[in-house]
Amino acid sequence: MLPDTMLPWKLLARFLLSAALLAGAGCGGSSSNNCKVTALNVAPSSMTVNHTAAPPANSQVFTATNLFTGNGVCTANTAAMVSSNWTASDPSVHLSASPTMQVTATCTATLTSPATIRAVAASDQTLTGQASLTCQ
Repeated sequence: MLPDTMLPWKLLARFLLSAALLAGAGCGGSSSNNCKVTALNVAPSSMTVNHTAAPPANSQVFTATNLFTGNGVCTANTAAMVSSNWTASDPSVHLSASPTMQVTATCTATLTSPATIRAVAASDQTLTGQASLTCQ
C-alpha cells in the first residue's frame, strides 16, 4: 500500500497515461486529426498578488503554450511552451526580459483594475494570448 503522500502522484500518472492513450487513438474515421495552432494559452489565466509582500511573493510567473484546435484529440499537443514577447497593460507591473517561454510579472503598486499580461509568439505575431493580474 502506498503512503497517502504518493496518492496524488499515482492519480496524476494514471491521468497522463490515459491522456496519452487517447491522443494515440484519435477519433473519427480519418488518420489525420487536423490540429493546428490558433492562439496561445497563457497560464495561469488569472492571479492576485500582494504588491507589499517580500519578493518573490509580490510576483507571478506566467507561461505561454500553444493552443490547438481541430478535429480529433489535440490536447496532448498543448504542453509545448512557446517563446513569446510579453507586455503588461499597466506600467507599474514590471516584467522580466523577453522573448521567453515564461515571464515573471512583479506588482509594484495597488491597481484599481486588473492588468492584462499579453504574450505574442516570437515566431508568429498572429498567435497571441493573455492573462489577468490583480495587484493588491
